[in-house]
Amino acid sequence: MGLKEHEYIRQTLERYTNSRLEDLCEHVLITNFKQYVNRFRDKFQGDYFEGNFRIVNARDINCTIIDFGIGSPQAALLINCLAYLDNLKSVVMLGMCGGIEDTLEVGDFIVPSAAIRGEGTSRHYLPPEFPAIPTSSVNLYCVGAVRKFDLIPKCGIVYTTDRRLWEFDEEFVKYLRRQRILAIEMELATLFSVAYKYEVPIGSVLLVSDMPLQKRGIKDKKLHGEIFSRHMEIHLDIAVDIVYNLNLKWGDVERELTSEW
Repeated sequence: MGLKEHEYIRQTLERYTNSRLEDLCEHVLITNFKQYVNRFRDKFQGDYFEGNFRIVNARDINCTIIDFGIGSPQAALLINCLAYLDNLKSVVMLGMCGGIEDTLEVGDFIVPSAAIRGEGTSRHYLPPEFPAIPTSSVNLYCVGAVRKFDLIPKCGIVYTTDRRLWEFDEEFVKYLRRQRILAIEMELATLFSVAYKYEVPIGSVLLVSDMPLQKRGIKDKKLHGEIFSRHMEIHLDIAVDIVYNLNLKWGDVERELTSEW
């Protein structure tokens, strides 16, 4: 083979983003939504690039945002590539999820404490007995940022699936309720697992975008549009606050990281 592993992975990230790796910032927000990337670009006047992934580098706040698409294989690829950056400090996932716990409401923010590995991708990175958990020293800043905006972060276990249209499988729905799953989404367990393998500090803030088990709770086209207009701005503000404080207190965070791997 002509390329060594680290060379191939770094070139893959360059190809997927169309951005020079040296232009990526130390803190990276990742998401599934081009609307978030477009708003981030407008808000911070960052440099926009597009390949398979959409990316904005906002040097003034030392923050890059990447839209990697949907699903665990894409999520694993992105974290695997980011792990080979020389200057990476943290990754924060800004995702959406379907609320399972009936006390949740659309617009709530979840800071997951763990994710169930119901997808197939993470098995390529960690044995099945390994839990999928965030980096606690980063997750604390996620909790703090949500509280700063006078919101109550919901913490608990989410389920990661690689299956769409699961809502009509009655046995699976019973399982989710029986295990007291807080919410369901499609990437988080993979992100946590791959980040653990490569020692990438990671946290997440998820927006409850629908309540699929409630009557008329499944997200339709109308609700999909309302989610962005009502909640995207504060979701991004929360993320930027996380990055600001990670930047400000990175020395403390870095010392805490030594006990996490």
